[in-house]
Amino acid sequence: MKVVVLNPWKVLAAGVIACILISGTVLGALALWGVFRGEPAEAYGAAGVGAKRWYFAEGYTGPGFEEWILAYNPPADAGGSGQEMAVNILVYGPNGLVAIGGIGPLKPGQRGTLYINDVVARVGYSGDVSIVATSPSPFICERALYFDYKGKWTGGSQILGYQEGANE
Repeated sequence: MKVVVLNPWKVLAAGVIACILISGTVLGALALWGVFRGEPAEAYGAAGVGAKRWYFAEGYTGPGFEEWILAYNPPADAGGSGQEMAVNILVYGPNGLVAIGGIGPLKPGQRGTLYINDVVARVGYSGDVSIVATSPSPFICERALYFDYKGKWTGGSQILGYQEGANE
């Protein structure tokens, strides 16, 4: 799996250039092609791809909401450690630590998920949560949050966490 992101400034620049140039010209097509190729994700630290600790604030596991944590162990040829690893997940509520979960072991190049609602349900909790994901090796971590609020509003979001120790 290769993580690819588009730089929003490059997309904007390509749009401006394409608007200035006559639509359908070779120069306009080349400008857009150069932007939409994609680049490696910018989740790098001195220790390789990713970080050893990721933070996720303002999650929710109450009725109508699903929270998932996704972890990716980059292979050595993509800047990862090249080692099998596991990710520890600490789930905090408003009054402190609520539950502990985990993902893995993950081989290099493998991705795993953890359904946070199940983790907190085991201890009888439901509600506001914040997450800290840690591992001895650098990894990439994101959260997916989906909701169906009273059958009227549905949606979701996906974010990379705040990474600590990118300069380790």
